Amino acid sequence: MTFLSKILITTLGVGVLGWASVARAEGPSGATEATPSDPAPSQFAPALRRGDWLSSFGLHASVGLAFGGDELVELAYADGSTSAVHAGEGVSLSGGLTWTPLWFGDRVGLGLGLDAGWKYKSTYDQADGSVKLARVPLMASARGLVAIDSSWHGLLAVGGILELSPHLYGDGVLGGVDAQFDDALGGMLELGVLWGRPEALGVEITGRWSIMSYELMGQSISASNGSINLTAHFFL
Repeated sequence: MTFLSKILITTLGVGVLGWASVARAEGPSGATEATPSDPAPSQFAPALRRGDWLSSFGLHASVGLAFGGDELVELAYADGSTSAVHAGEGVSLSGGLTWTPLWFGDRVGLGLGLDAGWKYKSTYDQADGSVKLARVPLMASARGLVAIDSSWHGLLAVGGILELSPHLYGDGVLGGVDAQFDDALGGMLELGVLWGRPEALGVEITGRWSIMSYELMGQSISASNGSINLTAHFFL
């Protein structure tokens, strides 16, 4: 097993975009009928008008697939195939909440997100044993949306990730593989789109770049990775 030496990079940021609110085109009371010379009404109609929300909170659940990081172990099988575990890769399941307290005009706002989950990677499950990598990621982000049209929004989020108890271990004949890494702190940048309506459900797809490293016995191992994430939102 070869560990490549990397430097831990911590990136904590603040998002610059937020949840958008819907503009309502309403004439003043007593307004006269528009004449042909009047300017045409705006066709822009963002979906998330602030007044439509019962609260600024939302719950969500996510599934993600991550790739990258230094190779921790590679197994070769009798049929000639191989299977490896990299420090940044794995399937993740998570849940959390968003809070959107700040609003600017009818299109842009600022919000925060909190997530907790489980991330897991395993080599092929063979009769003679396999190797697994498990950890518990916690993420805090400044995030937001900018309205594209009445249903679609662009998303930008930046923040920090703390991965608790990264653990590489084996079973079967590979039961002797056991490496407990230190908790790891890193940063992330996320871009994507969200489709949704207020007081209802939304679906978000994003790409995320995470920068972090694991430490073991004085060695640094890159766990930086890229991931694709699918999130279901329930706006309260």
